[in-house]
Amino acid sequence: HDSKTHEPSHKEHNHDHQSRTMEPRMDSSGGGRSDSKMGEVDVEVGAILRLEGQEKKLALNEGGSIFVHITESITGQDDGIFSCHIRGLDIKNIERGFFGLGAIDPYFELKKKYVDANHGITRWHTVYRSEHIPDTINPYWNPFHIDLERLCHNNLGKELKLSVWDKECKGGDRWLGAVEVSVEEFQTSVTRGGNANRELALRVENEEQEIMGLLVVLKAEIVPSIG
Repeated sequence: HDSKTHEPSHKEHNHDHQSRTMEPRMDSSGGGRSDSKMGEVDVEVGAILRLEGQEKKLALNEGGSIFVHITESITGQDDGIFSCHIRGLDIKNIERGFFGLGAIDPYFELKKKYVDANHGITRWHTVYRSEHIPDTINPYWNPFHIDLERLCHNNLGKELKLSVWDKECKGGDRWLGAVEVSVEEFQTSVTRGGNANRELALRVENEEQEIMGLLVVLKAEIVPSIG
């Protein structure tokens, strides 16, 4: 299943060979706070492109490090912003505690697939993480909006993975399950019978292919980019 890391997410840039200065910022998705600058790092794009997996760990000037991943930015013909809204139904409660009290604090991560066929490398890079919803097995997450270039390289059929996690105050968050999907599949899975209809819901499964819950797609639209 997905591995969890507290290191900064991979940063992805257009495929060119120039030097870049990056300013990574701490992800505050769903937290209602402004992102905070973590430092700067100089990136030699051409050098990273020649590495196995097109990825390198670089030190930030203010301490810490970041993984920088360089790949071709556009591989498809689609353009715009992916606007999506999903909710969970009957997510398995692994947080029952004593007397059946307590519930999970679920959130989801949306990842895109990266394949380096020359070196036999396959990875999933996180492009969005939702807020966590406390004490519920039926989360109703906020809508999200992602540029198609960042999400799927303008290719609506590109493989994506949506993983559901239980947020933990102490220790690592717990992976519940995942479903592989694409923007096209999000669009064909939009509910036709309300926000609790299970007919077209996506199934979240664990490694044993046990269904750990359902995801109802309330909206999945491509809207024009602004500017």
